[in-house]
Amino acid sequence: MQRQVCSVINIFKRAFFLQARTISGRSLTLPNKHASLLSGRSQVRSSALRSVRSMLARTMFIQAEPTPNQDSLKFIPGVPVMKDGGTAEFLSGNSASISPLAKKLFQIDGVRGVFFGPDFITISKDPDAPWQLMKPDIYANIMDFFASGQPIVTEAQPPSDTEIKDDDPEVVQMIKELLDTRIRPAIQDDGGDIEYRGFDNGIVKLKLKGACRSCDSSVVTLRNGIENMLMHYIPEVTCVEQILDEEEAISQFEFEKLEKKLGE
Repeated sequence: MQRQVCSVINIFKRAFFLQARTISGRSLTLPNKHASLLSGRSQVRSSALRSVRSMLARTMFIQAEPTPNQDSLKFIPGVPVMKDGGTAEFLSGNSASISPLAKKLFQIDGVRGVFFGPDFITISKDPDAPWQLMKPDIYANIMDFFASGQPIVTEAQPPSDTEIKDDDPEVVQMIKELLDTRIRPAIQDDGGDIEYRGFDNGIVKLKLKGACRSCDSSVVTLRNGIENMLMHYIPEVTCVEQILDEEEAISQFEFEKLEKKLGE
């Protein structure tokens, strides 16, 4: 399915090469020639680090081992996964938001659980999902992650709007899970986000945020992207409704009035 979502322009700022060091609470500005030398050394180190990471991605051998559960496989990347022998388990896309790798793995069709051990990663799938179709994406995501140098777990907090509660009906749980694992990552890739506002009589209520909030194609994003996906996977969903703040509602009303006046 073709995604039509808002895009955001990346703005890169130029950085000046003058650097400063603090000695005993005082700021010391380095001479230009010294600053240039340090800048050059820093660039060399950065280039070397990128080369090491690229080499790691090309040479990493990931071994897959069966487990007593036919719907779970153990992947051994050959490098430490969790520090100090710790473990971490993620059973939903919402909880996986604190781990860049787990978040990526949950975007693969069929993934239902991710477990990090000291030196291995166990992935559980839906009974109907074939491993032969999932493995290439799993291998690619694991290699890309370890080549990136990111932490396996961050301090980020999972989105509270899609947190699955004990009293949530099954259909609401399915909506929240789909929003977290499939829809939110796609929207965030384009500089926006969504906020779940409720489900009533087949209508999913969402608020677009960030770059997508004021984008001209926000209606296309809702209808052709989010609504179609939700209706495809969850038959109980009949449509998606965009929730507007008071200021947004006033702006839209005034725009519609102007548009109508110009059309007369």
